Amino acid sequence: MRIAVRALSLTILCVAAVLLPACQASEPAPPYVITATIKDIMQGIVDTNADVVWQSVSSVSNEKGLQEIRPQNDEDWAKVRHGAYALAEATNLLMMPGRRVARPGEKSETPGIELEPEEMDVLIAKDRGEFYKRAVALREAALEVVAAVDKKDPEKVFEVGEHIERACENCHKHYWYPNEVIPDLPPATEEGAPPTTSKK
Repeated sequence: MRIAVRALSLTILCVAAVLLPACQASEPAPPYVITATIKDIMQGIVDTNADVVWQSVSSVSNEKGLQEIRPQNDEDWAKVRHGAYALAEATNLLMMPGRRVARPGEKSETPGIELEPEEMDVLIAKDRGEFYKRAVALREAALEVVAAVDKKDPEKVFEVGEHIERACENCHKHYWYPNEVIPDLPPATEEGAPPTTSKK
C-alpha cells in the first residue's frame, strides 16, 4: 500500500511539473507599450528623484552662513522615500527590452564628447547583461536610501547619495561618453561623518 501511495504521489508531482509551466504560459503577457526613451526617463524620473534624495540632506552657504538641511518631519521623510522608490522603479523602465536611447533624428547635445544616440544603442545592445547590472546597481543604491529613511538617519542618506552618484556615473562613462577621460570621484563619505558640502 505504501509503495502504491508513493507511486501515486510521484505521478501527481510529475503531472504538476508538466502542467504548471503550461498554465503559466497561457497567462496573457502584460499589454505594456514603450512610449518614452531612455533619455526621457533619465531626465523626467531619474534626475528629478535623485535630486530629491541629494537635496534632502545638504549644506547651503548663504547670507546667514552655512545652513544644514535635513528632513524635519514625517512629511519630509516621506518625500525622500517616494523619491527613492521612484528612482528604484525607474531602473526597471530603463531595462525594458526595445527601449531606445532617444527618438529617431535626435542628436547629441554635446557632439564630440557625448556619443550619438544610435551609438549608445549599439553599445547597450552589444552586452545588455552589463547594462542590466549597472541599472541594478542604481536600484540597490535607491533601496539603501529607503532603509536609511526607515531609520530616519540623515547622515546615511547623505552617504548613500554618493552611491547613487557613482552608479549613475558608472553607466554614463560606459555608454554616454566612453572616450572622455574623467577623474575618479573622491572616496565616499565615511559612515557617520557629517556632510560638509551639498550635492549640487
